[in-house]
Formats: sequence, structure tokens, C-alpha cells
Amino acid sequence: MRDTAAAKELLNRRLRCLANYETANRNLERARAKNRDVHQAENQQQQACEKFENISKLAKQELNDFKKRRVVAFRKYLVELTELEIKHAKSQVQLIRNCIASLNNDFANEDN
Repeated sequence: MRDTAAAKELLNRRLRCLANYETANRNLERARAKNRDVHQAENQQQQACEKFENISKLAKQELNDFKKRRVVAFRKYLVELTELEIKHAKSQVQLIRNCIASLNNDFANEDN
């Protein structure tokens, strides 16, 4: 649950950076249209782009790590479940053997 919340938060931060990048692009277009503060708008757009690319790389890496941890945890729980089911099956087999042995003893005692 904690990993899922962290992944959602990371994707929300990435989405916010994307929105900031798109805003910077619009501001640059407006600055070019008015021919004012173009250099400053270009710098802001470049910084927003770099931040978005960095967080995208980080998000991709963290999501891959999250996926690997989920697979490992799923495999662990699946193995534990299988071992538990095998244990229960062995105990049921033993119970059935005991019942059969008891019935055989009962029939043997009736024949005597």
C-alpha cells in the first residue's frame, strides 16, 4: 500500500511538472509574439523541460523497481500459500490413512 501511494505521488509530481512545462511553452510563445522577455521565457521553458525529463527518468526507474518488488512479494506469498496447501493435503492424507487403518482393524477384529 505504501509503495502504491508513493507511485501515485510520483506520478502526480510528474504530471505537475508537465503542466509547468506546457505553461512555460505557452509563455514563450506569448513572449515571442510580443517580442518581450524572450530570453527569460526561453530559460524558464528550458528549466521546466529539464525538470520534467529528470522526473520522468526517476519515475520510470522507480516504477520498474516497484514492479519488481511487487513480483517478488507476489512470488513469496504464492510459495507460502502452496506450502501451506501441501501441508494441509499431507495432513488430510494422513487422516484418511488412519481411518482406513482403523476400518481394516475393525474388519479384522470382526472376522476373528
